[in-house]
Amino acid sequence: MNDPKTDFVLRDATPSDAPFLAGCIMAGMHFYDFETEIPNESDIYDRLIECERREDLLYSYRYTRVAEMEGAPVGSLLSYPEEIYRDMRHKTFCELWPDLAQMDSESEMETGPGEYYLDSLAVLPSYRHHGIGKALLLDGIRKGENLGYIRIALVADSDMPHLVRLYESIGFVQADHRHAFGVDFQRMIYEVQLNK
Repeated sequence: MNDPKTDFVLRDATPSDAPFLAGCIMAGMHFYDFETEIPNESDIYDRLIECERREDLLYSYRYTRVAEMEGAPVGSLLSYPEEIYRDMRHKTFCELWPDLAQMDSESEMETGPGEYYLDSLAVLPSYRHHGIGKALLLDGIRKGENLGYIRIALVADSDMPHLVRLYESIGFVQADHRHAFGVDFQRMIYEVQLNK
């Protein structure tokens, strides 16, 4: 018998996914643990929903892939080229979090020139350990590769070594550290093999 938690599909996000995607971003920022109906920081959550519905901001649905089971989203991954990251991050914070503009300007860039960046992987707790996160990551790598990138980057919270192990199991290697938004991140790189 098939495990129902392994029967998922990956699809592009839509504006109607915005509330779920906002929760995923907040989980990545440690503001939300998926166990409550509405995140404690409801103002941040509301602004993220607005952000997710728009096409011109960093956390837009248009840069997101969703893992779905039985018609419901259970995980997501945001990804985009480094070339849009700096300007889009600045615009996003200026428009939605002007009170955090100073923190934005003091935070290091999480990705570097010529990289495709995988951002904010999240899977609902009851659906973890069934390959959904790994499938989203491999999908993100494939997306970057199809766009011509040979370096795929991501960051892992240094206080979460289990994530570093997950990324290493896929082929990411540890690079440098970046300090952003008050968190020390382990930056990791995946090099696309051109002669497969």
